[in-house]
Amino acid sequence: MPMKIDAHNHFLPDTVIEHIRKHKDRFQTEVVVKDGREFLWDHAGILYPLYREYYDLEAKTADLDKMGVDMAVLSIVPNAYYYWIDGEAALEIHRMSNDWVSAFCAAHPERFRGMASIPMQEPELALEELRRAHETLGLNALAIAPMINETHLDAEAFDPIYQYCGEHEILLHLHPCFSKCREELRSYYNTNLVGNVYQTNLGLNHLIFGGVFEKHPGLKVFASHGGGYFPYQMGRLRHGYSVREEPHAHISKSPELYADHLYFDTITHWPAALQFLADQFGSDHVLLGTDYPFDMGDYQPVEHVEALRLTARERRDICGGNAARLFRI
Repeated sequence: MPMKIDAHNHFLPDTVIEHIRKHKDRFQTEVVVKDGREFLWDHAGILYPLYREYYDLEAKTADLDKMGVDMAVLSIVPNAYYYWIDGEAALEIHRMSNDWVSAFCAAHPERFRGMASIPMQEPELALEELRRAHETLGLNALAIAPMINETHLDAEAFDPIYQYCGEHEILLHLHPCFSKCREELRSYYNTNLVGNVYQTNLGLNHLIFGGVFEKHPGLKVFASHGGGYFPYQMGRLRHGYSVREEPHAHISKSPELYADHLYFDTITHWPAALQFLADQFGSDHVLLGTDYPFDMGDYQPVEHVEALRLTARERRDICGGNAARLFRI
């Protein structure tokens, strides 16, 4: 039976949690208790629950079984990117996290694979840690945010990272993360409901219109949450390219012609949107995802794919075949 692989599943090592607990000023984060539960309270005043499911093998495997998933690809929780602190301090977190996920997956290779994370606010340090994570630890995917503090992904400083990823077939996973809580997003949980998908859209736009894929033709990008708003407004991007001068600054062809570089997870929470994604971008560019263990996750991912109008082969590709190919499982 074909393997079912969750390509969007999070971790945070217990060792990292304890390190943050001991050095709260260094990481501008502290562990607080609210309603009897522990949370990370970061510099932006955002609370993140500390789930046992971040690091506990028994909890993770039991929940994979409940979801009908055979394997998970683990990426660091986005609030642990730590782009907003000193690069050397952030590197401590990334090194500890990369070491942990590599060892965790090596101990349980039948259930888990891992992604690296790096201190993107210091590109030279980031590239050094990416090399170590790939060449020493064997991690062949990289999780970053769609925007690094106030710097967009088409900044030239990131080119060496993209070049390395393209040359070594390291899949670049975009997962939103805000370094500050924007005022217009404070109400109604809009930092997540609106902000996350908006930021992903912005990141993909800068990768395309900034010419990143032209400079790095081997780069492949895996976007969270169904790609944010991006897939559903491709017509607007294409039209803008046809009638405006500005989108031509760094690219030589219409934006939809760069879609082969892009992959998306199934986390749309709407069958019509997921069907559109598979129809328009191809079932070979969609990967199963859960966003485990967060409350905005999709914990019936296989059922939602099975309900789509797809061939048996297309379902197999989305449920695991595409992830197996891209993560070299």
